[in-house]
Amino acid sequence: MLARRVERRVIDNLSLRLNPDQRVALVGKNGEGKTTLVKLITRLYEPTTGRILLDGRDLKEYDLDELRQNLGVIFQDFVRYDLSARENIAVGSIAQVLEDDSLWEAARKSNALELVENFPGKLDQMLGRRFEGGVDLSGGEWQRVALARAYLRQAQILILDEPTAALDPMAEFEVFQKFAELTENRMAIFISHRFSTARMADRILLFSDGKIVEDGTHDELIGANGIYAELFEVQAQSYR
Repeated sequence: MLARRVERRVIDNLSLRLNPDQRVALVGKNGEGKTTLVKLITRLYEPTTGRILLDGRDLKEYDLDELRQNLGVIFQDFVRYDLSARENIAVGSIAQVLEDDSLWEAARKSNALELVENFPGKLDQMLGRRFEGGVDLSGGEWQRVALARAYLRQAQILILDEPTAALDPMAEFEVFQKFAELTENRMAIFISHRFSTARMADRILLFSDGKIVEDGTHDELIGANGIYAELFEVQAQSYR
């Protein structure tokens, strides 16, 4: 006998306003709708009901290429290209592939500067094992190269969806600390399961079952003594 398929909305009755100069952290268990929301904002998904407005205008009315030119996004399942370091970074803005100064600056912002400087071929070093002379990288090193793609764009909206999962807590903290510094006066959204990282955000949204169940700063949510405070304490105990 076949089991009956039960369908549920990934995002359910969500109403949210994000301000241009705000750094927002999305937290919660896996499968609660955080990545889906990001993919709706970037128009990788289209909403089946409801609308997403940008400056009061439906997101569907914007030219898709123009919209994405103003977005810098790195997902947790970023691609590792068997190309040069130059080309790996320039995937974020291919028109800048020969602009060495911009590529080096993007590498600096993502903490990949020392890594690339130590390559025998510098920016032109082949990465990966597919081609002769290629240099393979650790998971954390690949993540720094991928992050450089987002910083190369100079986008108005920066989104990080757990791209630092392979980094240890201290390395992730350093990445997000720099991310916070570099997104001053820009809209920034990041997803992280480490609450020590989320506390750097101006605003934290806790997702559960496709809904936002708690919304506030770290101090406000700790003071509310709700789900966020409980989850934060559980994580904090593991580091004591």
